[in-house]
Amino acid sequence: MEISDAIRQVEEIENLQDRWFARDGAVTIQTPALLSRLQNSTLDPSSTSSSRVEVKKQLAFHIDCSVIHPEELPDLILQVEFPFEYPSNVECVVRAVSSSNNNKEYKACSEAMATYLQAFRGCECIDVLLEWISDNKTTCLQQESNTTSSEKDKVQCYILKYNHLLSGPEHKKEKAMLAAAKKSKLQGGLLWGTPGIVVVVPPSTEEDAMEYASECRTIGKRAEGPNKLCLPQSGLDKAGMGGLAQQKRGGKLQELDTAALRSACGGDETLLKQVLGVS
Repeated sequence: MEISDAIRQVEEIENLQDRWFARDGAVTIQTPALLSRLQNSTLDPSSTSSSRVEVKKQLAFHIDCSVIHPEELPDLILQVEFPFEYPSNVECVVRAVSSSNNNKEYKACSEAMATYLQAFRGCECIDVLLEWISDNKTTCLQQESNTTSSEKDKVQCYILKYNHLLSGPEHKKEKAMLAAAKKSKLQGGLLWGTPGIVVVVPPSTEEDAMEYASECRTIGKRAEGPNKLCLPQSGLDKAGMGGLAQQKRGGKLQELDTAALRSACGGDETLLKQVLGVS
């Protein structure tokens, strides 16, 4: 680490420790021995024969936002690290985590802070960061709530991809595939065409998908997969895949076209391409 960066890092942390909230316990140094060493090394930079300080770890500390904004951010901890080339060439690294949920990361908040700090490369970032938190204290975790709700709606599915699956009674292998799926009570849907896709949905499991793929090989239809992919439950319901809808069909897989598969993906074109295995 350059001595000039070490000096600036130490000064920034010491200034932070002088703030009212730090005196109230909001700032916790995670690397106290390293901070002490850098403080000693930078007291008189002219006393060292080198322009660098050899270190193996990065300075790290936590900021408890519940002390600074107790009403708006009672659960937010900022985990901050100073890279070796900070602040001259890079920004500090910040993770937003939950104090009550085993340090689970608020990813949307972390990404928003990282994007914002990119404009301040070459500058000390902590005051800028705290200003951003203050300006966004009522909204910075809002997107996280939306993301969490969206993730809760998704379920693990298993995708089997075939070179082609052709509809019609004259195609004996495909007819045998449908019969095998019904016999094993496989839950999901089938897309005819090139490629052909079978989407296996809960309560069927990965093991069920693997056994079905093995049976299809015996029939003469070799599948790629199963590949895991999370699809929205609301989309699966709309497409009539699994559950009560399948029971009403007598246990048969739902036969799909591209529009129905798009509905199963919640209208998400990126997700649809992942199911189809195309870029």
